[in-house]
Amino acid sequence: MRRLLRSLLVFVPVLAACGSGTGQPEVSFPAVFTSPATNEFVVDDVTVTLDEARVAFGPAYFCASASGSATLCEAAIGEIRRVTAVDALAMAEAPLGTYEGFAGDVRSASYDYGIHWFLPQQEAAAAPEAPGGHSARVRGVASRAGTSVRFEANIDVVPLFRGQRAVPTTQVEGTVTEATSRLEVRFDVASWFSAVDFGAALDEGLDPFVIGPGARDHDAVVIRMVSTHPPSFVFVEGEAPPAL
Repeated sequence: MRRLLRSLLVFVPVLAACGSGTGQPEVSFPAVFTSPATNEFVVDDVTVTLDEARVAFGPAYFCASASGSATLCEAAIGEIRRVTAVDALAMAEAPLGTYEGFAGDVRSASYDYGIHWFLPQQEAAAAPEAPGGHSARVRGVASRAGTSVRFEANIDVVPLFRGQRAVPTTQVEGTVTEATSRLEVRFDVASWFSAVDFGAALDEGLDPFVIGPGARDHDAVVIRMVSTHPPSFVFVEGEAPPAL
């Protein structure tokens, strides 16, 4: 557990007293990504079919405070150190690593999508696990009235400042106890890409329709990933399912 505290001190400017000295039991259990496996959805009058959707998640830090500033977690209570690229279209769950921390209420989380800017670094950098060096890599087809275009998207969710997570704070409603068996992390790529103007791409005959950093559609996806449609975090108690 000393490793947990050292890592939090490196990445978070101030760490409130929290640990076995306060009587809070140490806990450790698997974190998993649970996917809705949505590979087809409709945006306005356009049908979008996803062929690939790989998303990098992590590292993530969990706090006892309901919210904090962009760089401050006043009472860190747990972490997932690992960065994982998950197949968001797969039916099966995917392991995200191990949640390590202390028992107690969790009210917020901060995390990266595979691109981090830790305090010792001079600039943000993609983890080796990031698909193609990006937070998300998504490909598919957009169709309307017998016309279709292929699209490909490379999405970068980058921390704004050194020492900050790409997502500085997201609300969490959970309690970790010694009976907690796992953490389920859930997000839906279809909800992120429902902000893309696929109709305009069809009108202009863009084939392929490329979505990358600096484009309006790219920024619309990032806003959903960070602010309006972030992952949910569900702490589950009871007997853990078989190991993934």
